[in-house]
Amino acid sequence: MKIFLYDGWHMNVIFSPVGGVCEVNAMSVPPVTVKRISRKTVLSRGICSLLCLSLLASPACAQTMATEAPTAAAVCTTTEPLTEAAREPEPRQAAAREAAVPQTGLSETEPVQTTSPETEPSETESQQTMPPEAEPSEQAAVSDASEGRQSSDAEAFTVPLYFQTDYPDQRYGAGTVASTGSSITALAMVASALTGYDYLPDELADYFGGLENNNIARLETGSTILQLPWRKAENVRETFAALAEGDIAIVLMNGKSIFSDGDHFLVLAGLNQEGRILVNDPYAPNYDHWLLKSGFANGFEEGDLIAGYSGGWIYDVSAMPENPERYTEPEPTEPSRYSGITLTAEEEDLLARLIYLEAAGEPAEGQQAIAEVVLNRMASDAFPDTLKGVLFAEGQFPPAARLDQAKPNQTQYDAIEDALSGPYVLPMDVVHYSTFAVTDLVWGTIGGHIFSYGV
Repeated sequence: MKIFLYDGWHMNVIFSPVGGVCEVNAMSVPPVTVKRISRKTVLSRGICSLLCLSLLASPACAQTMATEAPTAAAVCTTTEPLTEAAREPEPRQAAAREAAVPQTGLSETEPVQTTSPETEPSETESQQTMPPEAEPSEQAAVSDASEGRQSSDAEAFTVPLYFQTDYPDQRYGAGTVASTGSSITALAMVASALTGYDYLPDELADYFGGLENNNIARLETGSTILQLPWRKAENVRETFAALAEGDIAIVLMNGKSIFSDGDHFLVLAGLNQEGRILVNDPYAPNYDHWLLKSGFANGFEEGDLIAGYSGGWIYDVSAMPENPERYTEPEPTEPSRYSGITLTAEEEDLLARLIYLEAAGEPAEGQQAIAEVVLNRMASDAFPDTLKGVLFAEGQFPPAARLDQAKPNQTQYDAIEDALSGPYVLPMDVVHYSTFAVTDLVWGTIGGHIFSYGV
């Protein structure tokens, strides 16, 4: 006689005579004895043996044994997987037993270890954090990133891998590419892949960093200016479907994702042969993170990107023209009218702070006009010829007293650059602005300011 002990969420031991064999069979009728042992019970081989003996001693099992051959042996097995030898001691009866015992869908009860002890951090080790604004703080760059390292497994074309951390000194938005530039770095990857031209993050940051008021708007405006065929994804499923059709995407992940503790942009470069998602991450240190290494090497599952997904932009590969034009910023068409004026870095910062306090949120031409008024005064004989002399002249620019409170971004610095090089917004003899007309000679209005000629 043979007794099989089965241990799953519970262990059912049911005795019924089947072909002279007493075995586990949840469908046997009528059951003679049923024992339930919870999963939490620890069954050693010794306890298992005692249980077998106690069951063998029961009247019901004794009656069954009496009807069997006297040489029948009692065998008690543990929940460890059976070897082929143990599973088929009598080959000819194997098929009959397989049919008699129903498939439960349970196999080993040992939990599967999903991470190796060598790479899994201790309980007190936290995931690497990043600043909340949109991107990680300045870190050391990966050395080969500046050469446009190619992502692996892309079939139709390769999407270059650029790192924002390679550009700690390139201004972008309210910070630098390294600190707040995952969006522009992602756009550089996509633009390079779709057009075949090398659009580097610092180049695009210089083009688009002063546009709009946030990184999402800059991404969309930059995509349009570069004439890339893009659309906003309705949801994450649309993004995944586009990847399956051969398109690429930029996605915004929030602090609930595995990639960042704040808003962070990624490029979804396609699918590998196993159907996993190829991700290009602009933040270099993530490639050494224990939680992300496998995904970068072998592709990520959809669930890795569903958690923390905040939005997506799909780029239609098939809609790209065969020979797209390369975008460059227009060159000034006239020589600078301020050729005798050169601003130091400190002076440029002071002027940017004034523009921020006076016109942040106003149109770009309005901010440039503020800079031009200051430069017009420096070029005029009626005013001081230094920037500090103009800004801090008594009763002229009241916000100059609180320049330390200003937080200028690239928009204000771009306004200064445009004011110095042109094209220009104001004539050189416009030297006043305010919320009212300072003189009777009014040039016009931009935003909330009225600009006037000098007397």
